[in-house]
Amino acid sequence: MSAPIPIVGLGGRTDHIATVPHLDPARLQLSPEEGSVLALVGRVERIDAVLSRSSLGEARTIAVLLALRAKGAIVPARVVQRAPSAAPAVDASMAEEVDLDPDQKRDIIEMERSLERMDHHAVLGVARGASPQEVKQAYYNASRRFHPDRYFGKNLGSFRARLERIFKRLTDAHNALSRQEPTRAPDAPPAPAARVPTTPPPAAAPPRTVSGSNFAAMMPPSVSGARPPSGSFATVPPPAASPPDDAESEARRAERQARFARHPYMARSHKLTELIARGRAATARGDFERAYQDFNHVLGLDPKNREVAQLLVEARRKHDLTRAQAEVERGQELEMRGDFAGAQAAYRLAVSLNGDNPEAAFQAARVGRELAQDAQEVMKLAQRAVELKPGRADYQLLLAHVLLVAGQKKQAKHHFEEVVRLDPDNADARAALKKLRWTFT
Repeated sequence: MSAPIPIVGLGGRTDHIATVPHLDPARLQLSPEEGSVLALVGRVERIDAVLSRSSLGEARTIAVLLALRAKGAIVPARVVQRAPSAAPAVDASMAEEVDLDPDQKRDIIEMERSLERMDHHAVLGVARGASPQEVKQAYYNASRRFHPDRYFGKNLGSFRARLERIFKRLTDAHNALSRQEPTRAPDAPPAPAARVPTTPPPAAAPPRTVSGSNFAAMMPPSVSGARPPSGSFATVPPPAASPPDDAESEARRAERQARFARHPYMARSHKLTELIARGRAATARGDFERAYQDFNHVLGLDPKNREVAQLLVEARRKHDLTRAQAEVERGQELEMRGDFAGAQAAYRLAVSLNGDNPEAAFQAARVGRELAQDAQEVMKLAQRAVELKPGRADYQLLLAHVLLVAGQKKQAKHHFEEVVRLDPDNADARAALKKLRWTFT
């Protein structure tokens, strides 16, 4: 008896699948069917056990499992027996199939496990009393290792949630240490108190006085005729300070503006404006991956920005549409090299990214039929392609053949007739109709 055909994208029916650790189902916006199947998976379960316990039927359950896999909710897992009497333990971390090398996986896992026992200084790797510049540099160095956007476009599986937790912890540490004043080292002597002078400051010089005889000489010409009485004295005020030089005023103004621009609030505002403008420019030129990175960075700095949240959703949608078409083209290249299983995985990924792509649904149904995969799933994909683009004769022909094999002759005949209407010279459809006429007579 031949072994069961493995399920592309999941593995053999006796293989295990596991729920991604610390998964937040609300963030993934799972459908009721996806939520029910995810509950069957639990922490870890064999694929055939999930299929047998699901009330959706095997074909639909497989489709939901593939959707959960594409959303990063479940991952293939390897069960390791630690001891003969011990329960199986899941190694869903280092054995997880993601776009990371072993060193990167190990670095991320060890950092996440250490977060619980590290304070802000240890998280960033700075000494106590570090200056704001040292804190900022340490934060940037850590971001280059653990920022989720560094791996944008890659399959991260459970490691995406790990990176998001690490980066949030790094950001919290950076914000906390940036706000507090640098602390004095424990062994540093206290600063000496300011000494209060014991002698009084020198008395101000008394105002200069002049006698009446030379008072007129000190007065402006306009009032030189007003003389004080002989022998009296008048107090002469000191000369007024001259206004500052224009160049000096401009220099001070420039210095104040520079200090204002270096203020954390203004620097943050400038950074947000720059990222938003760059994201919009990337969207305009069709670089949706770059736009997604920039808008996602803005939301990390300003989570309540609704406008950018909408821009992020739109960038993600357009990125998925572009990526889906790229996966269709990649599947066609894999077919030309004879890798039909890889091509089927690419077509299915394209369908999960864009359910309104008729070519992706058609190619997934066609290759699935050639690989003798689940007939009901193949039929749904073929029907979806026809629904999206009923004017394609090749789409209609594939669906007609799938229906015919499933024993739905009446529906198959309808689609064969549609093929002939669209392509009168189609010999395949005419021959099938000729056989079906004998069946119905």
